[in-house]
Amino acid sequence: MEVIAPLDHHELLVVIVQLTVLLLVARVLGEAFASIGQPAVVGELLAGVLLGPSVLGLIAPGVYRSLFAVSEAQFHLLEVVSWLGLIMLLIVTGLETDLDLILANGRTALVLSLGGIVVPFTTGFALGWVMPVAFIAAPGQRLVFSLFIATAMSISAIPVIAKVLLELDVIRRDVGQLILAAGMIDDTIGWILLATVAGLARTGGVDLGTAATTVLSVLVFLGLAITVGRRVVATTIRWVDNAVGGDIALCSTLMLFALAAGAVTQFLGLEAILGAFVVGVLVGRVNRFERRVRRSFETVTLAVFAPLFFAIAGLRTDLVALADPTVFGVGLIVLGVACIGKFGGVVGVARPAGLSWWEAITIGGGMNARGAMEIIVATIGLGLGILTTSTFSIIVAVAIVTSLMAPAIMRWSIPKIEMSEAERARIEREQYARESFVGSLTRVLLSTRGTVDARYAARLLGPLLRETEADLDVLSVTLRSDRNGGGGRLRRWLRPGGRSAWKTIVRRGDHPERGERSAEPPPADAFDDIDAQLARWNRPGRRLTRDADGNVSDAILETARTDYDLVVFGERTLGRGLDEPLFSKSIDRVVQEIPCPTMVVSTSDRVKRDPALIDEPIRRILLPTVGTQSSRHAAEVAFAIATAERALVEIVHVISRPDPSDQFAGPPDVSREREIGRQIVDREAELGRKLDAKVTTTVTQASDPGEAIVDLADETGADAIVMGSSTRRISRRAFFGPTVERVATTAACPVAVLSSV
Repeated sequence: MEVIAPLDHHELLVVIVQLTVLLLVARVLGEAFASIGQPAVVGELLAGVLLGPSVLGLIAPGVYRSLFAVSEAQFHLLEVVSWLGLIMLLIVTGLETDLDLILANGRTALVLSLGGIVVPFTTGFALGWVMPVAFIAAPGQRLVFSLFIATAMSISAIPVIAKVLLELDVIRRDVGQLILAAGMIDDTIGWILLATVAGLARTGGVDLGTAATTVLSVLVFLGLAITVGRRVVATTIRWVDNAVGGDIALCSTLMLFALAAGAVTQFLGLEAILGAFVVGVLVGRVNRFERRVRRSFETVTLAVFAPLFFAIAGLRTDLVALADPTVFGVGLIVLGVACIGKFGGVVGVARPAGLSWWEAITIGGGMNARGAMEIIVATIGLGLGILTTSTFSIIVAVAIVTSLMAPAIMRWSIPKIEMSEAERARIEREQYARESFVGSLTRVLLSTRGTVDARYAARLLGPLLRETEADLDVLSVTLRSDRNGGGGRLRRWLRPGGRSAWKTIVRRGDHPERGERSAEPPPADAFDDIDAQLARWNRPGRRLTRDADGNVSDAILETARTDYDLVVFGERTLGRGLDEPLFSKSIDRVVQEIPCPTMVVSTSDRVKRDPALIDEPIRRILLPTVGTQSSRHAAEVAFAIATAERALVEIVHVISRPDPSDQFAGPPDVSREREIGRQIVDREAELGRKLDAKVTTTVTQASDPGEAIVDLADETGADAIVMGSSTRRISRRAFFGPTVERVATTAACPVAVLSSV
């Protein structure tokens, strides 16, 4: 077998120098344009123009010839890097495509997108049909050329639009949401059109059979992607995150999916970018692919590969060709048709859709930006032999000019749009959601021993996580003797565990913990009991089993340290003294050492005697608060459960009354404390109403706040008490505070104690 010779030393040197120069100039110009409020992509594209035949080729032709006027084989090395940048850029675009946003804006966004794609597509097709033959690379394929020009005119630049909206701090306003939603629909349709037209171009002609085959290929691919592909992508990412973990593994998985999907679409005669874009959309909907990982991938893309793609695209742009009167005249016509088609199409449908003139101008001006998206289209058209170099340069120039126009139009028109009360309320809710404790949950761990307390913890987790996309893992730690030795680890890992195919093995401890209540494994139906509670809220949990020889807390801690946002336990309370923990010693240790918030749920004796009471509806929740951060987090938990259960939350603040023996001159004046207490409960009540929870408030005074809370729960018939606490270590145990511990040990209803800070 003949060994393939490596790259020649000089060829490798040239491509490394090319990449160095292109990246340096692209990043410098990109930052320069960004500093003056313009899209960085314009500067990155101009870097290629400056280094290409338009500028460097005229000023220093010798340098240009030695560096960039190379053989086709040498330039193809740059093209490979350019295609990697293109694929990664389309992944990022897909990741930022929010399907929920598109659906939320519904009819209006659809109307705007249709106006923004039908009109420019029609005018673009007409333009392509009458353009001189000299601008068509294959004169015999004028229909394909016209379809391609129509597609190029229909594209919008979401990255440019989003950047301007972010700079103006209006991306979450109604008009910003409509621009993004309509632009996303436009781009999604645009990529489908591009894939279809590219498929037609590869066949060398257009006929009904070819067109039908291409369209069918697109539809079949998209259909499989949003059904089978969505499940495969979500399952694989969760498995990688659990089995390997880390940003590197997740980014590699994303890239593998994109390359594989790109290969499939390329094989089908479509474009690889369609596969990459679809994978980005699918991965963006997987909650386990966290914002942090997404930012890591975007950083590498936008810092290295995207600038290289734009710079290499700029190398192909010959502005000298635009100096030709014919080319320049055609270029002005193309620019005019592009602006009139997109801007006129959007503004024309905006008024019938119920938008104001200023909103119509803002949306039309924003969606008129072509930016990176049109450059991608032009690059593909040039590579497929649809566009000539002159036509390519015209389209690139249109992309640059429209990208510079959009920020100016939007900065002028957006301040003239008044904000409605409904819009203001929505923005406030979204601001809360971004900062909320419950809204930020992405991974939750429920540790179970098959007890009634654990079942009730699952009972609360169902409604708590109903409106979140958090992944829920259910962990069972079993105490076993080390009968299998080291050789049994692989067998135990491969052994099926209920519904889950995964088995996580803990490092075995060599000493049992004192104070463990039982060395028996949980009942065989422990997972089934938990699943039954979660199924009521359609929140299935992934089953995890860990083996330990007595060291339960080590097993829980090792699992909990794998990036969980909340760990939940169901545990009965023990003694009331400071010499022994409030809960079991293993849970006490976990609460002290765990790096994330914990919530311990303890049921009442009545529920323990009759577990069927777990399924009783929750009508009333008592929420004690002292105004701390942990109390605020507990309030969020209570409101989330109450909203799902349609329960009433009674917010109570108890003022500590001095002992009578400490009073020397009559009863103390607590008016100031009462006013502070009123402010505390009112603040929590305002949050509850924003979250659509039914609330009532109480401010009372007692010498023993814990006893007062228990008495209030009895008097009002509270079904559960939710409390926040910041734990501290006292006498080698976690101390939750005297009020929390009094309530947890004496209340006649279930108590959930959240330790979040």
